[in-house]
Amino acid sequence: MGARYLRNHRRRRDIIVMLFVSAISTVAQADGTGWYTQDQVAQGRWEYSQKCAACHGDHLQGTGAPSLEGAVFIDQWNGKKLSDLFGYVHTNMPLGMGASLPTQEYADIVGFLLAQNGLPSGTDKLTPASPMDRVLVLNAVTAAAAAGAATKPAAGEIAIGRLYGKLAQPTTTTPTQAELDAADTESENWLMYNKGYRGERYSTLAQIDKNNAGNLKPVCMYQLGEIGTFSTGPVVYDGILYVTTHLSTYAIDAATCKQIWKHSHVAQGPEMNATNRGIALAGGRVIRGTQDGFLYALDAKTGAQLWARQVADWSLGEGIGAAPIVWNDIVYVGKAGSDWGIRGQMMAFNVADGSLAWSFDLIPTFGEPGADTWQKSGSSAHGGGAAWVTFALDRETGTLFVPVGNPGPDYNKSMRPGANLFTESTIALDAHSGKLKWWYQLRANDDHDWDATVVSLFDSGGRKLVATASKQGILHVLTRKDGKLLFKLPVTTLLNQDAPITPKGVRVCPVAGVQWNGAAHSRSTELLYVNAIDWCTVFKLGPDPKWVATVPYTGLANGWGTNDPTSDWSGWINAIDPKSGTMAWRVKWPTPMYAAITPTAGDVLFTGDLAGNFLALDARNGKTLYSFDTGGPIAGGVVTYAIKGKQYVAAASGFSGGSIPLTGSATVVIFSE
Repeated sequence: MGARYLRNHRRRRDIIVMLFVSAISTVAQADGTGWYTQDQVAQGRWEYSQKCAACHGDHLQGTGAPSLEGAVFIDQWNGKKLSDLFGYVHTNMPLGMGASLPTQEYADIVGFLLAQNGLPSGTDKLTPASPMDRVLVLNAVTAAAAAGAATKPAAGEIAIGRLYGKLAQPTTTTPTQAELDAADTESENWLMYNKGYRGERYSTLAQIDKNNAGNLKPVCMYQLGEIGTFSTGPVVYDGILYVTTHLSTYAIDAATCKQIWKHSHVAQGPEMNATNRGIALAGGRVIRGTQDGFLYALDAKTGAQLWARQVADWSLGEGIGAAPIVWNDIVYVGKAGSDWGIRGQMMAFNVADGSLAWSFDLIPTFGEPGADTWQKSGSSAHGGGAAWVTFALDRETGTLFVPVGNPGPDYNKSMRPGANLFTESTIALDAHSGKLKWWYQLRANDDHDWDATVVSLFDSGGRKLVATASKQGILHVLTRKDGKLLFKLPVTTLLNQDAPITPKGVRVCPVAGVQWNGAAHSRSTELLYVNAIDWCTVFKLGPDPKWVATVPYTGLANGWGTNDPTSDWSGWINAIDPKSGTMAWRVKWPTPMYAAITPTAGDVLFTGDLAGNFLALDARNGKTLYSFDTGGPIAGGVVTYAIKGKQYVAAASGFSGGSIPLTGSATVVIFSE
């Protein structure tokens, strides 16, 4: 009786709602006040299916990228102007290829989205010239009638730290902590984003050397079937290679490329930056984050989910993009989202269930060290300071090294006078407690979005050192104990770095000198190796921006800047002698160099370029020993490992993301002799 009553009640409610929406649409069609035409919806649906459905789902439900109907869409766009929605879609979609479609196609797609979210049709077609100051009035009732009720949580309903699903145990217990401790020097596996805790990326393998590297050939290729950003760092253990896209995780045979399992996470909210750098692997668990703020663990053998927690708030622009590291049953990872004005935070979680162990605010609060470097009251509230690239750890001293991103707003430093700690810094934390040990700021009060990037630990001349770089294009080498500067050295072209950004505009080099793959160190040659980007841009200052959740908080009048044409770009492969602080050799490259660089005991450097070429170079002089066109830009990891005594090299090839106009499908290419 009760169940029948509820079914009848819901049926009557749905009929009433649909009649209500139909009445609104009829009136709108009669007086021309609708938002789009019915014919336009059909065209928009077709355009959506061709250009958007691969990421957002055939029915807007979200199959990787966020849902575009119901609560998630409503929460983001209700009360905003039509110009906000149209401008966002036009500027950012398809992902990484914004403004690439005819403008009317964008209008048709937006019209389709409005129809699916309950706004009425009319007699006037939506075009780029239509009045765009109309305010979107969306609510769950009309959206449910138009497209089906949404099940995603709305802002304010996010339970940060909540355990989702049942807690399960992995089917294996390896790699063990002893294996992880040996990762920097062990040759068979590649156990972390940068191989081991030190992040040197050096392999003791020498089967492939500078004499036979020219004999390399592709063994197999694995196409993931995705076209989104692919900047992952592969991890290899016990013959299995793990890679990630922004929402999917793959395990393949590291010698044959045969898929073993795949796991996909459906985004629960908007992703500010649809990228993921990779996984951590420990005790039978594959652990990774997502840009909608989740951290979760999968069974390393089966891909089954073991636990999941939301640890960052997507409704504020927060996400998780870095590859975590695990040490002594603690997972270390930070929040991404500086460009959306978050307050950065470094976090540590228990590997068994994802519960929080400690956290450290990367934008200090009142009374904490560095708080006085935000001199204007309230300026730190949206101060940025994300931790979006991977970390290094000194096991001997229990010190965690964290590179910290840009301040917010990115390009308007007058709104936040002071040094703005700990933005664009490398900080050293006690890995057990999260207590601050020291910090080194690469650039104070920056207004160029020059995040600090990956750090690596190495020894040279009897000294324990840290190599850290940034998008400013300068390598800094510090003493590991206290963070004192030993030397710094430009690794790409520098121009107008201290010139004020004005409304008229200033041309600055580089736009991003060293990205998410930082320095590597060879114990054989005793050199540091750094890939760099040589590409300039024009920054034009805009009005003081107002922070709005999930909206870019930059302060420029021209988006993210206007880059020079790609005909003018190039890159550098740099080799630095850390004993003298000078350049040992360098090679200029035709494209910017984003990819990881891997030195080996065979005196070979493995890397790749944006033209899609996998490269083997002589580590002593930079001479090209081997090149192979993988078919897509290489901006992710390049790793080497051994199976049954045979050395392999794997490269992640695919779309690099950001402003790079070169595309390619996500592919793992494996090479051997």
